Amino acid sequence: MIRYKNIRLRAVEEGDAGYYMKWINDPETNFYRGLYPPTSEAVAKAWVQEQMLQTSEKLTFAIEEMHDDAIAGLIGFIGLRGICSRSRRAEMWIYLGAKLRWGEGFGKDSLLTICQYAFSEMNLHRLWLECDPEHVASVRCYEKNGFVKEGTQREAYYRRGQFRDTIIMGLLKPDWEKTSNLK
Repeated sequence: MIRYKNIRLRAVEEGDAGYYMKWINDPETNFYRGLYPPTSEAVAKAWVQEQMLQTSEKLTFAIEEMHDDAIAGLIGFIGLRGICSRSRRAEMWIYLGAKLRWGEGFGKDSLLTICQYAFSEMNLHRLWLECDPEHVASVRCYEKNGFVKEGTQREAYYRRGQFRDTIIMGLLKPDWEKTSNLK
């Protein structure tokens, strides 16, 4: 388990499937995520089972809210995929499903924590992500963690009845080391 401020990153567990099913079936939590048809309990359990399998190419953590030393509840998931040990890079992703916790800094702290783990423990050099440029809160959160816009993929996704752009944001270890308070 990895702890920072009011969050804890832990391994994904079978009991997380109910949360995932609730969140993935909520149109508001998926507004910027893409097309997800109604998801059954069996599909949610299968997704959680897949996330439980840590490999050399991917890892996923459950994000828990903490108060003092007590667990307040699961609020989302965060992970790295496409981990390339040769080039020391990975794609980062986050899914905060607990809408009541949006805008309270849990995303920022979760990103900071996984960056710390990726750069310090895994010795990665580069993290990158894709983001809908219209999801202003996410873009701002990534920027607060040092990510910079590196480019735009024009009309890369079909969502909500139209083709939409996506932006690529990246963070290099030396840049993170200059600005992070978790070195």
